[in-house]
Amino acid sequence: MLRTCLKKRIYTYSSIRDRINQERAERLKNLPTTTQEKIRNFGIIAHIDAGKTTTTERMLFYAGAIPFPGEVHDGTTTMDFMPQERQRGITIRSAAISFNWANHQYNLIDTPGHIDFTAEVERSLRVLDGAIAIFDGVSGVQTQSETVWLQANKFNIPKIAFVNKMDRQGASLEYTIQSMKDRLNIKPFIMQIPVGEIDYFNSVIDLLTFKEIVWLDKYGSEVEFRDVDKSHRYYDKAIKARDDLLSTVSEFDENIAELYLEDSKELLNQQLLLQSIRQIINKHYNECCPIYFGSALKNRGIQPILDAVHQLLPGPIERPLIFDINNPNNKRKLEKSEKLTAFIYKVIQDQDLGLLGFTRIYSGEMTQKQNYSNSTKDELIKVGNLYRVRANRYVPINNVQAGDIIAIQSKQVVAGSTLIGSNDERFVLQQLQLPQCVFFANLEYESAKDKLKLDQALQQLQLEDESLKITVADETLITIGGQGELHLEIVVQRLKEDFGLNTKLKKLQVEYKESISEEGVLEVKYQDILKGRPLWFKLKLKLQPSEQQENEVIFDFDRENEFDILYKQFKETQLRQVATQKNETSVKYIKNPCKNIEVDTIIDDHGEEKAYHISSLQFPMFYQLEKSILASLNRGFLKSYQMQGIKATILDGAFSLKRTTDLAIGRAVQKLMQEIHPLLKPIILEPIMDLEISCPNSLQQRIINDLISHRRGKIIEIKQDQNRAGSQNSNRVIITATIPSQESIGYSTAIRSISQGEAYFSMSFKNYEFVGGQKQSELISEVF
Repeated sequence: MLRTCLKKRIYTYSSIRDRINQERAERLKNLPTTTQEKIRNFGIIAHIDAGKTTTTERMLFYAGAIPFPGEVHDGTTTMDFMPQERQRGITIRSAAISFNWANHQYNLIDTPGHIDFTAEVERSLRVLDGAIAIFDGVSGVQTQSETVWLQANKFNIPKIAFVNKMDRQGASLEYTIQSMKDRLNIKPFIMQIPVGEIDYFNSVIDLLTFKEIVWLDKYGSEVEFRDVDKSHRYYDKAIKARDDLLSTVSEFDENIAELYLEDSKELLNQQLLLQSIRQIINKHYNECCPIYFGSALKNRGIQPILDAVHQLLPGPIERPLIFDINNPNNKRKLEKSEKLTAFIYKVIQDQDLGLLGFTRIYSGEMTQKQNYSNSTKDELIKVGNLYRVRANRYVPINNVQAGDIIAIQSKQVVAGSTLIGSNDERFVLQQLQLPQCVFFANLEYESAKDKLKLDQALQQLQLEDESLKITVADETLITIGGQGELHLEIVVQRLKEDFGLNTKLKKLQVEYKESISEEGVLEVKYQDILKGRPLWFKLKLKLQPSEQQENEVIFDFDRENEFDILYKQFKETQLRQVATQKNETSVKYIKNPCKNIEVDTIIDDHGEEKAYHISSLQFPMFYQLEKSILASLNRGFLKSYQMQGIKATILDGAFSLKRTTDLAIGRAVQKLMQEIHPLLKPIILEPIMDLEISCPNSLQQRIINDLISHRRGKIIEIKQDQNRAGSQNSNRVIITATIPSQESIGYSTAIRSISQGEAYFSMSFKNYEFVGGQKQSELISEVF
């Protein structure tokens, strides 16, 4: 142990580290956030084991945010601080941290790479302005690499690519770039070329400055810049690579194209090229990407991508204006002088500080210990302290302005909420759209005395992870649903380690759904007497399969032109009232513009009554009709599974001013659904997973036979895993397939047994598909 004696005082590693951390905390407390141009909010996204957390640790180390970089394999990383993460060597929960680099404030979020925690990636990307996508230089673009890339595209996020592990046997620049072109459909801006291979990889050539960046020591702290002249062994390769870069950039920038055609010396201007590439990737975020190379584990290539973050990725002020989802024309600027708009994207329960809401400030300014309005729920919340986040440590700050990401302390924080000033007009940002649960299992617990504690623990876990689904069927049966086996295993592990509860998962099941395979049209007339009051309603409905996952109700009968516009306004009012749990009595009554058209006469013991065409039914009852139809589709015809992919079209109908009530409408819909299902040929759907397997050639047939014969798998493609040796002469293949989720349960154990550990795979949710006739018959007869 290092011991330095000075004036009879002894310092150890521990005391020195504490002092360093204290000094850094003071700097963090006073980070320069006066200008949005100096803020960068970005995330690290990648396939599992591509090196996200290792790269993040090196970034923090070089920025001076931590005294030394932790290692995933040692369980010493700053960002993977949960015990479950350190035990398994994977990222489970996205972690945020703020630090300084090149006079800029970086707010970084390290996201999970495992498909089971894709919701964490989704919620993080929702609030970021840019991302670094990390790729394995040996494996290229993998399944989850593609998934997170598309997630980033969904949020219009510009990206920088970092090709990691260039020191590994089989690393291939050419293969990785080609896989990015093929699978991500992008044009790469290759900013560097690596020099040396495997253990001799210790430098890259920067194609903008035409300098070789050499890392001289094993920690990557000593860096030397060398000119690349004609005597350099990579000179010709670098000249061609630079020409390819300029050619690719010129495809997007007319100014660069003119200079390129003129062979102008202006192209030697590094700032000109950086500015051009910055504008291109911000505008064409899904078409192109700058690419850098390195080895995070060997401390190579990290400083250039740290520079690239502020040089190429946008600041908050460069992002599109935010708008109110209830009124898209109501927009706010990303400025300190604007009214406050903040979004809580994640909630955690800290052992010392209580509930914390990780929050992006989009406009205005927030101050500690103030009351704000949760605009999503239309309720006042009291915010305590504000914190700058350092993984699992928090530094208190007094206030924060637009563009920043912080944690707020409040007992009322809810993920997905929009915060505004306590007296400001309502303004709601787009909420999170998290992936649906695919797997579920019943949860066993030891005794009835644990039930209350278990309920509280599950409530906390669900607060932190909205993708976790908890269902209590009765007093004793608890079902938990999640994204996969690992997701649910982590829940059980956390219940034991964090809450002291011994629980066990019963047999894992998948979440089946139902749909219809044929179109059906039916008209029913509901007529009855309830408690002496006559009820009457007539409805003609068409049900048909739809490509959309969500069920929908549309109208197809003659009506006034203004009907659809006014009814949409009415529905928005109703949905807003449901969200805020308040009746807005001040909202102007919206009347159906259609006139009453008599279509029938009702004659019975209660007298004579006119019936009018459904088009003039008042909006509150139309809304009740729509809700009744959608509610009836919640339970399928075969096994009462949730239904999806159904379009319901209201074709015709009639009502009575006195006899048509909400009850009559609900009973008519119920009667129609009971009678129409034979026409629809209902089917059961099962979740399907995309599967990618890399295995030796000698095991290819065994693995394919297992997939087809025992797991109802479908082979999509088989190709040489050329990246393993960087050539076509590899002894491994990549098998791309699909497999039903039910058959994927326990697959990791099975393939390990088949291949003696020589095969590895990645899996991601694809869609829902028909289970097939025989399997459907088995499911219908099966008793759960």
